[in-house]
Amino acid sequence: MLGSGAQFSRRSRAIAATGDKSWASLSLAWMRPGDSSCASRPAKPILICIVRERQIMEGRSRIFVALAILAFLAGLGRPAFAQSDSGDCISIFYRTKDAACLDRLVATLDDAQPRIDNGTIIGFFAALFDSAPELRRKLLDGVRSDRAAEFYLVALRKADLADEARRFASARKLENAAPADVTPLKTVMPVSVAMDNDLLIGAYMATGDLSYIDHILENLRTSRDGMAADAIRIGLVMGKFGGAGTPGRPNVMIIAACRKYGCPKNQASRDMMRAMTIASAVWAIGSLAKNDAGIKQELDRFLQNDPRLAAIFASEQNAFANYLTMLTLWTVKKDDALDAALTGYERLEAADTLFKPDSLVQPSEKKK
Repeated sequence: MLGSGAQFSRRSRAIAATGDKSWASLSLAWMRPGDSSCASRPAKPILICIVRERQIMEGRSRIFVALAILAFLAGLGRPAFAQSDSGDCISIFYRTKDAACLDRLVATLDDAQPRIDNGTIIGFFAALFDSAPELRRKLLDGVRSDRAAEFYLVALRKADLADEARRFASARKLENAAPADVTPLKTVMPVSVAMDNDLLIGAYMATGDLSYIDHILENLRTSRDGMAADAIRIGLVMGKFGGAGTPGRPNVMIIAACRKYGCPKNQASRDMMRAMTIASAVWAIGSLAKNDAGIKQELDRFLQNDPRLAAIFASEQNAFANYLTMLTLWTVKKDDALDAALTGYERLEAADTLFKPDSLVQPSEKKK
């Protein structure tokens, strides 16, 4: 029988530790019709049984939500520029104005999957259409496919070029292809939608206008201390490993965030999504700053003007450096003290409580 609480707990831990969703199918099979359940229990303990079932179901839901968010971060939640074949040249297009690079990007639009919008590409073309009327006309006149036209229509509306969007939609018979009531690009201020980060990053790539980066950083500036620290930590891990999990370690960081910020009724709460949106921003801006002097200077200026966030950022960078050191040691010597130190970091424990030297001393050594 699949139904004991201990068995379910082991399966939940297996999902968290391995990321293998095949464990979830075993969990879903638990308590199916015909299995031992509350319905077959004596009357007196049935309330206890029902409460226990509900607790297990809620725990299972948190695991599934965390797995879904992990998938989100591994796909749509990651900075979208990293998914484009022309990403390297597009990221510096505002400096080079490379026509061949633009041609390669335009060519990818024809084969883009339906109903999936790349925020960076939309932001890029929205800013380009707004700032370069002649190039806009050339691109609109030369559009080769309905899929590319759909991208252009969304970009026109994002650029707040309403008349141009209506004419283009009518000419291409795309009046219903994209929502007309979109938030104009220049007023987008990310809060809890990661794609808003991508829109603004794309706009920066097209124009070099650092105000778009400032709009992204504003979300971090207005966040409370704990959320800022957690988001920075998750963003640093994402930037290093390409996702919110460390290779060879249990994927518990997003589960910890889900528990802290809430994932009720199988849905991430607004606080949870805001933390993930800020984490995505930290990842994206940190990645771009490595090769973009303008973004690096803007990030430095931002932190210099906000001592609170500068202190949080420095603390998390120090904790992350310690984490990487401990991770290297752990790969060689998987002892309990190192594992506990790493787990504390992954569970989003406060940076000032992590990696204390005495916590890494083996019990036998403490007795000496």
